[in-house]
Amino acid sequence: MNLHYLVESKHWSIEGPDTVEPFRTTLQGEIALGITFPAGSKSTLRIRRGALAPHVRAGADDIGWFAFLPEGAAAETKAKLRISLTGIESSTTRICALTASHPAPVFLPSVLDLDDPFQAQDLVIECISPDAPVMLVTSRRVKREALYRLARGTGIEIGPGPRPQIHNGPDVSVQYVEEKGAEDWLKTYKPDVSDAAWSAENYILGKASDLPVEDSSLDFIFSSHVFEHLYNPLGHLEHWRRKLKSGGLVLGVVPCLDGTKDFVLPATTLHQLIGEYESRQYDVPPEAFRKWAASHRPHEMELDRAASELMAQAFSIHVHVYDDVLATTILRHAVDTLGYSDYAIFYKRNSKDFAFALRA
Repeated sequence: MNLHYLVESKHWSIEGPDTVEPFRTTLQGEIALGITFPAGSKSTLRIRRGALAPHVRAGADDIGWFAFLPEGAAAETKAKLRISLTGIESSTTRICALTASHPAPVFLPSVLDLDDPFQAQDLVIECISPDAPVMLVTSRRVKREALYRLARGTGIEIGPGPRPQIHNGPDVSVQYVEEKGAEDWLKTYKPDVSDAAWSAENYILGKASDLPVEDSSLDFIFSSHVFEHLYNPLGHLEHWRRKLKSGGLVLGVVPCLDGTKDFVLPATTLHQLIGEYESRQYDVPPEAFRKWAASHRPHEMELDRAASELMAQAFSIHVHVYDDVLATTILRHAVDTLGYSDYAIFYKRNSKDFAFALRA
């Protein structure tokens, strides 16, 4: 789970002092995200339902977290983190000891050490550091430059909003597909963009399930944080395959379950996606909104009413949640059944997202 975003957004799952703050840094040329515990006798951060996160329940003790003391800390400075999983009547703990000399990996305890492993509830982090703050890195950013380099020739970027990531150049001719026209689009994104942001030359109206271009006309289709919003993603991939030339690429950046606010949800299954594919439907159904409300607004209101309000607002929800295993399974399925020839994926433990390329 990505504690940086959970703390920054004051997510309902977070219980702890305001002195625990999000931070970002650069490590080995990569953006790393995490939280800082202040110097003091003890700070405690509780992540409600954290023990139910799929990557914790899967038994991984190493989920890519590590901790360190600030640069310049005295050599004799010491600190420790106590990482606990709690059940109804028991808990299990592992200790991470820190010194000023080097970062330390942070390992999670096992739910099997609880009296009843099927009653696991919260993840609790206690920081004991009298003399110096403690930085806990919980996520690294996946670099997107590799995908950008693959976006060459004639292509489409789906749903970029006011900040496209693929730009026209000597070897790139790209158009941007949005569902809403200029007037509604500007209302949605103001005050982040000017009236001149929409360009009729580059932005075209269309749906991801019905791209307004000729079959076999594209060298690439790019999207960032769009795929998770799509109902029937296999049907979308089938449609996109028809729009690509032989050897064309679907390029995507997708939020990863273990690095986002969706950590409380079980990963979508291939069986579920095949069922949607066989339905041939593309509109998000009411049950998807109800499921989203149940996990993201658990104490807010009656679920059917919450789902109806979300639908009335045309609220954009994560219809599906993906982990690295499901992502690889979907890409393999697309090669086996949807006419693609190969795929590549780049994933980091506990990253906010992953990147993939799927070749026609």
